[in-house]
Amino acid sequence: MQNPAPYSLGDDAWFAAGLARASAALDSTAPILRHLVLGEEREVFGDAVIAHVRGMVDDVARQLAVALAQAGGADAGAAPDVDDVAGFSGLLCANGAFLAAVHGQALEWQMACRLEQAHGVDMIVPPLIEAAMAAVDHPAEDGSGQQGDRAALAMAVLVAQARFCQAQRRMALPLDELPQDLLRIALGTLHARAHDDAEAQSRAIIAERSLRLRFDAERGRLALLRRLVDALPDPAAALDPLHAGPALFLTALARAMGAPREDAALLAAPAQVARLALVLRAAGLDGDAVRAHVAVFHPEAVVPASLAALAPQAAVARLAQAGLGT
Repeated sequence: MQNPAPYSLGDDAWFAAGLARASAALDSTAPILRHLVLGEEREVFGDAVIAHVRGMVDDVARQLAVALAQAGGADAGAAPDVDDVAGFSGLLCANGAFLAAVHGQALEWQMACRLEQAHGVDMIVPPLIEAAMAAVDHPAEDGSGQQGDRAALAMAVLVAQARFCQAQRRMALPLDELPQDLLRIALGTLHARAHDDAEAQSRAIIAERSLRLRFDAERGRLALLRRLVDALPDPAAALDPLHAGPALFLTALARAMGAPREDAALLAAPAQVARLALVLRAAGLDGDAVRAHVAVFHPEAVVPASLAALAPQAAVARLAQAGLGT
């Protein structure tokens, strides 16, 4: 490999401008998303991502309304109260953290579809998960069974990913797939909607208990993905979107960033090219790998060749200086 070009003032200006665009785009994401999802004329905004966000929020609201109705004695197949569904939906849309996380899942689905269409990446069994599943054929030499465990974990991820894809096609978001912090927000809306009504609060408590009984944080898709990334012999392999697939890639990227997964999903946006390149370099990838991975999402982008001369620690500092630190 040839020595990388020296890192110049011009290259620094390219990254500075790119990080400024990334920061501005992030600052505007939350209010714009809230406006689009809550807007009465949302048919004007025909973007598939916004439709997915709206669909998933409404699905969570419907599940909460069903649980509330059953807590009041309704039959299992009874339709939920439409006012409860609308009320829960409004409360969930008003919560920025919940909306951002659902938006992240919609962006992941969009990424999965694009990688499959453009590069033939299987959104359920990408090469890295397939390789991890095959690890059972090569048990660890010390007899610890770690590779066999990794194979079982990869199979669990495959099943969870298949469920995710099925749900996304229906624009659904099962409550038992929510991470713990989002489940807490969703369940909190049961009590927020009840206000000071003692009977309504009693039903909300029963509904919350019923829903919590079904919840197991360790079996959720996102928890399984994090565990699989940790179990990989080389976690950096998950930072290759074509090899790892979108689910593992976003999990590894979020870990490299030290940020929520929904923030990682935003890095595929055009305004985030410089940030994506620096995050990958900060994670220790060499310049060629960084440019190849960025090109998957931004084939027209020209990342300076001198990025290879920038030490990973310097990339971390550059991100921190822009307020986008890992």
